[in-house]
Amino acid sequence: MKLTKERLKALISQEITNSLGFYGGELSSQRKNALKFYLGEPLGNEVEGQSQVRSQDVLEVVESILPSMMRIFTQGESIVRFEPTGPEDVAYADQASDYINHVFNKDNNGYSILHTMFKDALISKNGFVKYYWKRDKEQKKESYENLTTAEYQALLADPEVEVIEVEEGDIDIDINNIDINETKYNVTVQRVKEYGRVCVENVAPESLLVSKTATSLEDCNFIGQRVFKTRSELISMGFDKKIVNELPVADEEIYNTEAVTRRSYDDETMPQEYQNVDPLLTRVSVVDCYMKCDYDNDGIAELRHIVVGGSAPNTYHILENEPIEQIPFAMVTAIPMPHRFYGLSIYDLIGDVQEIKTTLLRQTLNNAYLQNNARTVVVDGQVNIDDLLTSRAGGIVRAKSAGAVTPLASPNFMQEGLAMMDKVDNIRESRSGVSKVQMGLDSDVINKSHTTATSANVMMNASTQRIELYARNFSEGVKRMFQGILQLVCKYQDQERIIRLRNQFIPMNPRDWHDKYNATVQVGLGTGSQDQRLEVLGRVLAVQEKLIATGGMGIVDPQKIYNTLEKYLENAGYKDASQFFNNPATRPPQQPKQKRPDPTMQLAQAELQRQQAKDQAELQLKARKQKVDEEIEREKLNLNQQKLATEILKTEEGNQIQKEKLASQILKEGIN
Repeated sequence: MKLTKERLKALISQEITNSLGFYGGELSSQRKNALKFYLGEPLGNEVEGQSQVRSQDVLEVVESILPSMMRIFTQGESIVRFEPTGPEDVAYADQASDYINHVFNKDNNGYSILHTMFKDALISKNGFVKYYWKRDKEQKKESYENLTTAEYQALLADPEVEVIEVEEGDIDIDINNIDINETKYNVTVQRVKEYGRVCVENVAPESLLVSKTATSLEDCNFIGQRVFKTRSELISMGFDKKIVNELPVADEEIYNTEAVTRRSYDDETMPQEYQNVDPLLTRVSVVDCYMKCDYDNDGIAELRHIVVGGSAPNTYHILENEPIEQIPFAMVTAIPMPHRFYGLSIYDLIGDVQEIKTTLLRQTLNNAYLQNNARTVVVDGQVNIDDLLTSRAGGIVRAKSAGAVTPLASPNFMQEGLAMMDKVDNIRESRSGVSKVQMGLDSDVINKSHTTATSANVMMNASTQRIELYARNFSEGVKRMFQGILQLVCKYQDQERIIRLRNQFIPMNPRDWHDKYNATVQVGLGTGSQDQRLEVLGRVLAVQEKLIATGGMGIVDPQKIYNTLEKYLENAGYKDASQFFNNPATRPPQQPKQKRPDPTMQLAQAELQRQQAKDQAELQLKARKQKVDEEIEREKLNLNQQKLATEILKTEEGNQIQKEKLASQILKEGIN
């Protein structure tokens, strides 16, 4: 017996309520504070009349990591390459790699997706994307005039065409002075073309719900995305109109604390209870759930895609329920935590450092204010208070005695405050892995000698390893995303598609592929900075040139040279090496060179050819003579036959004359 609808709604309600990321949880509070620290929002302990400046260490570290991260992932021509599982899959794996990278970067805004996902991970612990197959319709009106019957029938046979208006008329046509009446059609049609594509979207961290027992997407029993749609959007997506109209309006849920914090930087007066007066344009809460449950009661829990609408357990309505093969989410985190779904963010590393530095910065500035505007001790009744309160250059303070006004000494905290902030910066660098040397902000190191510069390179390499570790952790989520895109393409794209790749138009047919290729992220990871990698590649190229000059020793060929040049250009910032060099792997195979023939063999072959030509000429001469002789014999035979025929004719004529004479003689004798 299948799982009942009421039981299924109860299970979903339980999973949503107990999930990580539900409203009011500790996770939501941490992410909200991280956003506040990144945006430099007030801490809440500000004192009126004193400094309220805020340090933004979280923003500085995040924005310092992102450029390196984006260069690492986007400097090459391909983000991910697929490896074949067998020798017969080599060509198909290369095609799949080129096409999936094209789908991500061209059909979707790949750079923006990666940037948002990485930034979410650095600020809010984890960054998420969702990938799915989206079917769209392209509609346009077309008009045709004076169509013949055959043309009109052909238009009707087109499955993409829907006739909107047709006007039929007769026209007289003069053909060879003969009037012919023909029917013509004026037609207005609407052409509807359906097509599908892979859609990749970023998911806001606060909209994701995940079971508390999950440690990764692979062992996740429940994950859901909470979105807000208008009733009109849900009806256009194909959901039941009656059920959609019964869904309650989402009021407080739309403006949850994290969303308000994100938007408050630009608009502090967001309407908290705004809804459109049109019922179809009011927004309702929808949770796109992916959960494992024993729906068919066979004792094995299977993954299902269930869409529920409503904002409370007693208002949930199931809009869609279907089996699904995979969870269409990918996730990245910079600092994974063992046995936990959510990792650590930059705020978790240096949030307290930013708070300490903000306090020190405020106290230092307050001390500077006191130094420049010191408090004074005034003898009551000996000083004109109005003159003392009026601060102007060259101003006069009227006093009855010389010692009536005495400055109140304040301790100078400036040097100690700046030294403390420098120590706090060192703590921030050690925790985050982002140093002033790496950002190019340490003027002491920049202006020193080569020896100090070498030491700075060592420090930079040590800090770069932390960023490379972040990139390596990110690469796991990027790999999962590309594998999911490949599965979608292999499952749903049933037609060949032609794309432009390396200035050539190449057909791609996913029906020839399979979705189990091994994925490898092609990121620019490695030891040392970009200049150091370029230097190493330059040395490798020099060694290869020497080996080629000396015969290669069997370890260098043109393909190896091209690979080095390609990597050199990628590290220099050029994605497409085909603009500068031809890839030997794409060139057609050269014909093998013929060996120089032996002169003796050439003479023998020439003599043989002459003898063969002589024999052929003699045969032709004999054949021609035989043919002439046959023609002569044939002419003689014809001549003899003609003579014989003439003699026979003469004989027959003589016999006829004799017969006539004999008849005439007999006639005469009878008369007598």
